[in-house]
Amino acid sequence: MTTAGRRILVARPAAQSGRLLQLMAAAGWQGQSFPVMEIQPQPEALAHLPQQAAQADWLFFVSPSAIDVAWPTLQAQPPAARLACVGQASARRLAMLSGQDILFPTAGSDSEALLALPQLADVAGQHWLIVRGQGGRALLADTLRARGATVTLAEVYQRVDGRPDWRLLDDGLPDAMVITSSEMAEQLFRLAGPARAGTLQCLLYCVPHPRIAERLQALGATRIVTTRADDDALVAGLREWFSRHP
Repeated sequence: MTTAGRRILVARPAAQSGRLLQLMAAAGWQGQSFPVMEIQPQPEALAHLPQQAAQADWLFFVSPSAIDVAWPTLQAQPPAARLACVGQASARRLAMLSGQDILFPTAGSDSEALLALPQLADVAGQHWLIVRGQGGRALLADTLRARGATVTLAEVYQRVDGRPDWRLLDDGLPDAMVITSSEMAEQLFRLAGPARAGTLQCLLYCVPHPRIAERLQALGATRIVTTRADDDALVAGLREWFSRHP
């Protein structure tokens, strides 16, 4: 059964939506950028990053944004430290940029999955640099410290309000919306305001992690497709949903 003609909003920052929109076009769908947040680099943190990286045994990039923002600063003098991330797509991109083998979990796409890897069982005496945005979960840093590692944070970007075109929502409901972080879900409902809350709660969402689904459920959403954390899986998950719910 064909699933062509669907209209999908992508709430990611615009700079991170290109490949997903291309995959949607190849599926015969109308993918539309609907950025509810954008990523703002932090120059002072980036200025300190090469020195921090030179002192580290491991660099962990928490997100695609961390890679995109930080690596241009590191590429002139690539660090000798080993590199880690979560998510197969992030690992592919980081490997392409660095030319290194990347440590990442294949059984999940979060800090819990990374911490379960045997390479992180004994980190006593190691220095880990966690490259991330301002704020975020403390689980990885706290657990590594509890296991005997020294942990430094490099908060190289902050999340700021995006400027989505609300007409894409107000002039007719999309068939689905892609949300790729819990912060994105919260930002969507906050920017939309109470008048649009009912509309947002009725939408179908596609997300790459159960934690994002749980946050959307707490905000009142009831129709959520949860997939693996890569663009191909998001498209495959939506295709399966549309096939079952024509």
